[in-house]
Amino acid sequence: MLVKYFLSCLVLLTFSCNSSPKEVVSTQKKELVMAEVSEMTKLMNEMYAFNENIRQQIIHGNLNTNYPNNFDNIHTAILTKSKVRGLDFESFSKTFIESEKEIFIDSQEDLVIKYNTAINACISCHNVKCVGPIPRIKKLLIK
Repeated sequence: MLVKYFLSCLVLLTFSCNSSPKEVVSTQKKELVMAEVSEMTKLMNEMYAFNENIRQQIIHGNLNTNYPNNFDNIHTAILTKSKVRGLDFESFSKTFIESEKEIFIDSQEDLVIKYNTAINACISCHNVKCVGPIPRIKKLLIK
């Protein structure tokens, strides 16, 4: 029995000493690198924030803002590298700009309808081009 115990210890020591060093797992966290945001992404984030603001103004009945002319840059803003500006994008963006401008033209009547038309133009385009932001955009609608 003692011999078996001695041999078992000897085998264990032999294999444990001859094993290659184990890879040390680093406990340091890798630095996260943010992707660079495209001009179009920046513009769309501005559009979202602006529409969130005017949504509140319309709900409270005091729209006192003007159409921001930088929204017209939607036709020229540089897209994310993997995205392609096509005819459908041009059509949707033109519809959005027209709908957004309509909110600020003439009367304050039917602001909710005009506003929701502009937001639905965003959703229509995103249904074709980039579906990711749709749930966020839908939150802008006034019900």
